Amino acid sequence: MEQASAYAIEVRELHKSFGDLEVLKGIDFTVAPGEVVCVIGPSGSGKSTLLRCVNRLEEPTSGSILIDGEDITDPDADVDGLRSRIGMVFQQFNLFPHLSVTRNLTLAQLRVRKRSKREAIEVAHANLERVGLSDKLDAYPAHLSGGQQQRVAIARALSMDPDMMMFDEPTSALDPELVGEVLGVMRLLATEGMTMMVVTHEMGFAKEVADRVVFMDDGIVVEESPPQQLLQDPRHERTRRFLQLVN
Repeated sequence: MEQASAYAIEVRELHKSFGDLEVLKGIDFTVAPGEVVCVIGPSGSGKSTLLRCVNRLEEPTSGSILIDGEDITDPDADVDGLRSRIGMVFQQFNLFPHLSVTRNLTLAQLRVRKRSKREAIEVAHANLERVGLSDKLDAYPAHLSGGQQQRVAIARALSMDPDMMMFDEPTSALDPELVGEVLGVMRLLATEGMTMMVVTHEMGFAKEVADRVVFMDDGIVVEESPPQQLLQDPRHERTRRFLQLVN
């Protein structure tokens, strides 16, 4: 009998190159079930590439990634099945502009989850309520603020019943006054026990919500620890310099 993995995500010796440019230089880290891990670091440090490799939107050059103990870098791995277990939210909202909010949320449910139209609509409406947008069922993306569009994108990911959620700088394209409403939804998911991996520049959110903060620079994990320690008393000079710049 196969033993259940202790980790939701386990990354071992992960390398990723684009041509001659090595972006990830041997990444090792884990995320436990129900844990919220925030990944911080300067632009170009490899944070987004790491997330895209874990979701197999990018093909790792070498190393292995295990999701719930299953090696998804195995050539025989069911990548589509994996993606349906991981909700992904990007900087840009990636909503279909010609579809209503409800249609944006039901499309993948119908095609990938093979739900009935009625069930898909019920799930969509429940998740829109969860993100505070139950009054926007029939709206189109162009009529929503950036914060509302990002909350719709989160509701769309949740409608697929993922085991874990990944956020790639979900507030970086938003006006400052809209950031709070998106972070509020992410806080709610954290309190519900959702496993989350969040690439972010929002240090306040990392300090308040993360169980652990990972600092990346130049394609490696420089250090990781609980937020109080890493954000207030980092061990490495590179981390200190970065935090001085962002603060």
